[in-house]
Amino acid sequence: MKFALVLALAVSMVAAKRVGQNPACPNPNQGRQCLVYRDQCSSDSQCQSEGKGDICCLVNGCGRECMPLPTHKSCPDPGSYNRYCFAFIHQCDSDRECERNKKCCLVGGCGRSCEVV
Repeated sequence: MKFALVLALAVSMVAAKRVGQNPACPNPNQGRQCLVYRDQCSSDSQCQSEGKGDICCLVNGCGRECMPLPTHKSCPDPGSYNRYCFAFIHQCDSDRECERNKKCCLVGGCGRSCEVV
């Protein structure tokens, strides 16, 4: 029984790394832990059309859930982007270089780029 539980948790963690994540979502590797992996949404548009939230986010070992957009105007955790790059290249140096609804944010291992916050 313990082996099955550990295997299920490991599979959910591997699945979590493969699924694309909206940069506005919290880091999927932090927060609560669940024993059952269950997706409650598959896209941001599903959350919005059902009135359950604004974005569909992966929650650590729990599955994907609808969440409201964060109200903070700061950049998300650089590791929350689930991107891995071979080169560290800055596409911006300050928020002034970005469009009105974007900020110049550090994207884990890739450099700074204009991101929606």
